[in-house]
Amino acid sequence: MARKKRAEGTRAPNGTSSIYLGKDGRWHGRVTVGVRDDGRPDRRHVERKTEKEAIDAVRALERKRDAGMVPRTGRAWTLRQWLDGEA
Repeated sequence: MARKKRAEGTRAPNGTSSIYLGKDGRWHGRVTVGVRDDGRPDRRHVERKTEKEAIDAVRALERKRDAGMVPRTGRAWTLRQWLDGEA
């Protein structure tokens, strides 16, 4: 499946996923999945050997995001924190 290119001199809308070839020779993808507690965007990173693998990983993460299945960032609560309602 060929990806459609944007017109020269335009940019993608805010919140759009990106896929790029890094200086390390690996493909990287970034997906915005929401907003962190401090108000900054929550961007997740995937890294793969080939562009196709990176595209597939980004699409899978986008599907998880759309289904509301992406875990929140940070440490998992301990049993004590969960029972006490802290964190």
